[in-house]
Amino acid sequence: MTVSDDRDRGLMEGIAVGNLLGIAMEGMPKDEVRRRYPNGVTEIEARVGYPDDDDLAQAIIIAEASAAGPLDVDDLGARFWAWGEENGLGMGLLTHDVLTRYGGALPRCLGRAGGGDARPPAGMPILEASREAWGGNRAGNGALMRCAPIAVRWRDDPAANARNSVVSAVPTHWDPRCGWSCALLDLAAAAALRGDTLGADELMAQAESALGASTGELSRYGYDAVMPEEVRAAVQRAAAESLSDLEIDGGDSGYTLVTLRTALTAWWTAESFDEGLRAIVEAGGDTDTNGTAAGALLGARFGLQGIPSRWRDDAARLRAGRQTMASVADMLASARGG
Repeated sequence: MTVSDDRDRGLMEGIAVGNLLGIAMEGMPKDEVRRRYPNGVTEIEARVGYPDDDDLAQAIIIAEASAAGPLDVDDLGARFWAWGEENGLGMGLLTHDVLTRYGGALPRCLGRAGGGDARPPAGMPILEASREAWGGNRAGNGALMRCAPIAVRWRDDPAANARNSVVSAVPTHWDPRCGWSCALLDLAAAAALRGDTLGADELMAQAESALGASTGELSRYGYDAVMPEEVRAAVQRAAAESLSDLEIDGGDSGYTLVTLRTALTAWWTAESFDEGLRAIVEAGGDTDTNGTAAGALLGARFGLQGIPSRWRDDAARLRAGRQTMASVADMLASARGG
């Protein structure tokens, strides 16, 4: 396995491990995590028999769509609706509200029940559904949890990386803070896959330049080439924090910029995959989503071999019979041409 393969597979396996490690304490305050896990969170406690959680399932959806070519908002809307009908486990409120408008009915979220194919969506167009559900101030982290496979597919093309990152957010997360969060995470992940390190200023400059290359298209979704100040402040704060500083278990724990800040702090400061991911989930809050985003960046940085074997083995056991994360990574690498 080459270094490139190791990092590609590390990113995808990091998504799965980060999600699964964080599921058991999702929504807990930091103090409760410490009380229940006095020796720290060391083992995956997710239970056998459940389909992939939304973070992981939607990341695979993004991977499959990315391997097929540049992302399309209408295509993604249809894919997310089908997932909501056939699985839907862990679906966030904003995604639920969008898909209900788009489908013309509540998504069935069959999950473990199984049985039945997805009904055709019969509601409003996905763009209209996303914008209406947004309501002017909903910037959840549901787009950020799933976007990292884009970095594998467009590792060497910042403009395409940023463009597709924004498009990946639009079907369910209209707020520009969500698309900017995805672009920043994916540009950081692409740098890690290449073995590069970007400081905060360099990362933000690259994001503005890369996203600016597609403003003609992205302007219809409310984007321009100037990063919102709230997003810039989150990146700067991440660069100044350490893992021990994290305060992410408050009422804003599901906010996209909290998850972005958390993942970037781990990427910039963790000494190992284990140290970084454990610090994230032990900080409480939206632990499965924070773990997914941070796991992707840490996996890209430290590679597949840097992820503890016990976590990789547990993820494989829990996902037995499903598409492996290594095969998803290889599919994306093949689509990018190496």
